[in-house]
Amino acid sequence: MELWIGAINLGFLYAFMTTGIFITFRVYDFPDITVDGSFTTGAAVAAVLITAGVHPIPAVAAAFFFAAAAGAITALIHTRFNVNGLLAGILVMTGLYSVNLHVMGRSNIPLLNETTLFTHLESINPGMPPEIWICFCLAIVMAFLWIGVSLFFKTDLGVTMRITGNNPTMAGANGVNVNLMKMLGIALANGFVGVSGGLVAQYQGFADIGMGIGTVVIGLASVIIGEAVLKRRSIYIKILSVFIGSIIFRFMIAVALFVGMNPIDMKLLTAIFVLLTLVASKSVSGKKNIKGSIDSLRKRVTAPKKIVLSTSAAIIILVGSFFGIRYTGQDPAATSKVFKIGLLQVSDNGLLNITRDSFVEEMRRIGYEEGRNCRIYLENANGDLAAVSSILDKFIMEKVDIIVPISTACTQTAVNRVKDRPIVFATVANPFIIGTGRSETEHLPNVTGVYGWVPMDEMLSMVKKIVPGKIKVGSIWDQAQSNSVFNVENLRKAAEADGEVTFLGNNIANSSEVYQAALGLVNKGIDAFVLSPDNIVYSAFESVVKAAKPKKIPIAVSDVERLADGALLAYGYDYTISGVQAAHLVDRILKGEDPGKMPFERYRKVTIGINMRVAEEMGFQIPDEVMAKATCMVGRDGSKIEIEKK
Repeated sequence: MELWIGAINLGFLYAFMTTGIFITFRVYDFPDITVDGSFTTGAAVAAVLITAGVHPIPAVAAAFFFAAAAGAITALIHTRFNVNGLLAGILVMTGLYSVNLHVMGRSNIPLLNETTLFTHLESINPGMPPEIWICFCLAIVMAFLWIGVSLFFKTDLGVTMRITGNNPTMAGANGVNVNLMKMLGIALANGFVGVSGGLVAQYQGFADIGMGIGTVVIGLASVIIGEAVLKRRSIYIKILSVFIGSIIFRFMIAVALFVGMNPIDMKLLTAIFVLLTLVASKSVSGKKNIKGSIDSLRKRVTAPKKIVLSTSAAIIILVGSFFGIRYTGQDPAATSKVFKIGLLQVSDNGLLNITRDSFVEEMRRIGYEEGRNCRIYLENANGDLAAVSSILDKFIMEKVDIIVPISTACTQTAVNRVKDRPIVFATVANPFIIGTGRSETEHLPNVTGVYGWVPMDEMLSMVKKIVPGKIKVGSIWDQAQSNSVFNVENLRKAAEADGEVTFLGNNIANSSEVYQAALGLVNKGIDAFVLSPDNIVYSAFESVVKAAKPKKIPIAVSDVERLADGALLAYGYDYTISGVQAAHLVDRILKGEDPGKMPFERYRKVTIGINMRVAEEMGFQIPDEVMAKATCMVGRDGSKIEIEKK
């Protein structure tokens, strides 16, 4: 039940966004990609105000106006400077990335311990299950929104906006300020998108700089799906179809999870579904005769519905069959207790995959055999933060005994949504900044886990032993990753405390920027690269090597897996230990221990690695003190050697 109710709730929350998309896409025929940024703007503004003590309702109102301002800027660039609408949206969306980071002050704002709109709703809950109560309240809000928006578009201003979008030439000839109407409409649309972002942030328990990615695609898909289901000319039906399309889209995600599909496959499913719906709708419309006979009318009304149902069913069955059920085992033996464990990771990332695989392997080694006494549900949100909530709802529906979120983003959502069963997190740098607790022993009653951040001061100390004297160290990181920012700040503080180290850094937003950022630091005369944990940077690590190698600049990494790829020094955690320790925590809970009384655990194993081949190529003599601490080594022939420590 939770999976389906959660899908409805997300559909309602995203309905504000799809209403905005409807205004730009259907009323003005304007491809406004600004919404990818204004959605995050709404979330950022609402989160900042709520953490400052502002009531959630004024915070959402502020989100509306700030996002509307972003839309107005797009419209101004388009109308005043005659810039192509798509390009204007891209420019504003790109600029909003930096603006949103400035508004938030960091890449992620947790709302777990803040008073949100949903906290207020829960305080007046008459005793209904929380998700059902939220659904009931949101349904009332949606009813008012539907009637309000529909009535607005029947007013003189609303009709003028619709005429302006439908035939701007005629509207201009009748004295309408077309540019003003377009600016008003696009601003209004982005305002609705901002409200959606503010509400979604409160619902999932945090605002994140990357939460708006792909918003325009989701909105367009929802609008088109809704129109295919309710194909009427009445403005009331058109607005209602927007809400229905938003809910159907979220149900498609829920169905995909229910049958075991990977959430990332929904992108393909959505694209095919929308394409077929568009083609089918145009085909049906083209067959209408002038007289509008009863048969033609019936086809107009029923054909899209049939096509939608048959197409969606066929695609779901086809893709579900192709990708298979993603449970890791067969039906368990009915004669023994079968523990259900839901493991969720936010994306397909090397460190997260290592954690996942080591957890599963350690559970097997402890004695939990898949299909006999346990079942582990492995889910991957593939970067879709909204899918994280749906996956958690699926776990609740499956009545899992324990939830194991891997990564900060998954842990944030899990501790916000799940209160009635244990949560054991893994591969989280700093659980305290997301509200899971004040200390290792003082934390949420149903939460425990494994965490740790790289000791950047010790890593810098190791670098100084290899490159002595006054040095400049350079680092590259993605400002959107809270863990990266946290570790880099620790590195910066360590450099300032040292007195002989100058810190230089460059931000990047995607992997294509890593090479240029690295070259920029090389040209500033750095003596060494010191790279903290960062998914984007390590995905393009070869670019750093390419920039550093001609100048023989050594690279120190915190990702020990990249030591053999051109780094001189590795100092960090082997994230295998994260999965291993998490498995033992899960085992203790399944045997009866209370997670609220189990302290958070720091990673127990630090890996120090030296690449002797790189040292020889660059002419570095590794001090005996460093060699004595090394736990692994890459030989001159490229082979990896593990060093046993007594």
